[in-house]
Amino acid sequence: MLRFNLKQALLDYQAKTGLKLSYEELSKDTDISVETLKSIATREEYNATFRVISLISISLGINPIDYFEWKTNDRNR
Repeated sequence: MLRFNLKQALLDYQAKTGLKLSYEELSKDTDISVETLKSIATREEYNATFRVISLISISLGINPIDYFEWKTNDRNR
């Protein structure tokens, strides 16, 4: 399963800028609901769209490729 690691992206943003960005602040900047952002961050099987990942990446000034994780699941083999 391909997953976007939003928690790590936010931690790296904080390390780079010195600013801790909340889900609420990111939501205001991207027009993505807080609930969706929390789902991306916490639900391993949440399927974020490329549009949403693009908006987050632009807001945080990151390359999304650096935050994708690939995990295999024995159930899907």
